Amino acid sequence: MRRAEIEWDQWEERTGILNIPTRLIRWFSGTFTTVWLILIGISSYNSVTTLRGESWDAQAVGIITAGATNIGFALPVAYVLTEVIDMVFGTWYRQRTRARARAEGLEEGRKAGVEQGREAGLEAGKKAGMHEQHERWIQWLDRRRQAEENGLPFDEPPPGLNGEHPTEE
Repeated sequence: MRRAEIEWDQWEERTGILNIPTRLIRWFSGTFTTVWLILIGISSYNSVTTLRGESWDAQAVGIITAGATNIGFALPVAYVLTEVIDMVFGTWYRQRTRARARAEGLEEGRKAGVEQGREAGLEAGKKAGMHEQHERWIQWLDRRRQAEENGLPFDEPPPGLNGEHPTEE
């Protein structure tokens, strides 16, 4: 298969040596940085308290050494936290987003149905009104012809567009 024929799912695309989902790279970076800084803070405090009385350069070396070893602990912790957060909150967010999209789609469909119904009702009303007006004119013409045939005067005004005689109020 060619690459263009394959449909890629952005939610499952992964990258990097840790095989992190591409959509979670920022979360992983933030989580890793936070965990690493917390561990550096703890280990730095521990180094300073154990090396109390030593020179400042010995304390600095102790802090740097303690901080560097924390990377090996911070990476897996950040990876696990990112995956767990994605499993728990990612699923919840996707379900919520789908439910919201479904509700919006239903609302849009309902509005479109109402609009179609309104248009169909207006069209049916126009046809019925035209039919009624046509019937009024036919009845008026029949009355006029009968009056002419009988030699009677016919002074009834023609029907108006609203179904009433134009002179009546």
